[in-house]
Amino acid sequence: MAHDADLTVRLDRSSRIGLPLQIVAGIRAEIATGRLRPGDSLPSSRVLAAQLGVARGTVQTAYEHLIAEGQLVTAARSGTRVNPALQTAPSRRPSAARALTGRGLTGRAPTGRASAARRSGTRAAPVRAAPAQHSTDTSAEVRIDARDVSVRPDPRDEPDFRAAWRRGLDTRDVSDDGCGTQTVRQAIAGHLRLVRGMQVEPADIVLTAGARDGLRTVLNVLAPTALGVESPGFPGLRRALANTPTVDVPVDADGIDPAAIPVRLRALLLTPNHLHPHGDSMSARRRVQLLRWAESCGGHLIEDDYDTEARYAGSLPPTLADLDSSGRVLHLGSFATLLGTRLGIGYIIATGPLSAAIAAHRRMLGPAASPLIQAVLADYLDSGGLRRRMLRMRKRLAAAAEAVDAAGLPLTHVRGRVILERPAGDARRLRRALGERGILVDDLAGKWTGGQQTGIEIALSSLTGPELSTVLAAVRDELSQD
Repeated sequence: MAHDADLTVRLDRSSRIGLPLQIVAGIRAEIATGRLRPGDSLPSSRVLAAQLGVARGTVQTAYEHLIAEGQLVTAARSGTRVNPALQTAPSRRPSAARALTGRGLTGRAPTGRASAARRSGTRAAPVRAAPAQHSTDTSAEVRIDARDVSVRPDPRDEPDFRAAWRRGLDTRDVSDDGCGTQTVRQAIAGHLRLVRGMQVEPADIVLTAGARDGLRTVLNVLAPTALGVESPGFPGLRRALANTPTVDVPVDADGIDPAAIPVRLRALLLTPNHLHPHGDSMSARRRVQLLRWAESCGGHLIEDDYDTEARYAGSLPPTLADLDSSGRVLHLGSFATLLGTRLGIGYIIATGPLSAAIAAHRRMLGPAASPLIQAVLADYLDSGGLRRRMLRMRKRLAAAAEAVDAAGLPLTHVRGRVILERPAGDARRLRRALGERGILVDDLAGKWTGGQQTGIEIALSSLTGPELSTVLAAVRDELSQD
């Protein structure tokens, strides 16, 4: 039976994290540790505001944030409650609560337009598709490249990054044991705390030469007989799996279904914040179910946190690592979405039994990046340069999304991109026609391994405002001729 909860949210007014986000983090931790159960009633915004000594609007903002995530629900005359459909994990030991105070269990964060297929939970047939190749359908000089091939503007043209580079030349911190300098690991931990609300110890961070290098490092240590992958799923890191047998595991509207995981599997590669077909986020209930699976069989969840920063509407979705109290999640991150692949730095967050082995393996391989590059990144993170760049990118993407909506074309938003689904033959003709106009777009076929979508994809982050207008006008003109 639901009851009025007695919350133990604590606020730190000296923190750089805003009070609404601190309240969000505190309630997440209450849910994740089992102190708040599905159906429990929360104090009214007025009551909780009085208890915490904050404005009522601050609590309302936190509640709205958690409702959007799926953690809480509200209804007329019944107040705000923990989502009854949310199955929380068993009570965690105290050390887990610390890891959860930044970002805990969350539901699906708001995204662009949801597809009817995702709402109905339909499942595409598990047919393997070749990795996507960039389209080169053109017989004209390329004027606009709308493929997802570059990050704009180039960070090297950005004053914040150039200043960090100049200061990096004076670095004296060269004590990299192979896992990264202490300076850069502290900077990454601070960045994750401010941007994602994650509470990560620098010692749990292992620097890599990108997400693929991180995956190879994890697999070398984990040495699974087979690796489960989402089907349909984002191909991303699968291109680094040439020597590891993979097993397709079906996904539904919430992500991988634990009931469909073959008994012999002990490792899964997941993109919980970039699900088929439109980049949605895994549901809260499914996250807990997968963590229970890993704990019950001694398995591991390898989390690819791909493309999360490209979300321009709503809050950044949290990570599986936020809920993990038994070291069963191995989190892979990088800065490629914001800075491109040229920087060549990623990281692993490992807190469980494999943590020491992963660090030892990385030390055997040697440093993943030069001390200079690490110093530049650390300075760029500590000075807030990357956060400012991320905010600017989100504003550009939001403006581009508004332009797309105003165009009135049958386009679907997918995390910093838009797609136009068309039959395979029509898609080929459209790419060819756009190519003849000097416009390159990506082929949607193969963007999802095991998926069957066909059409074109346009990367909003690759285009200026005038370029986007030109691309949309060309697409409209070509569609009108069908």
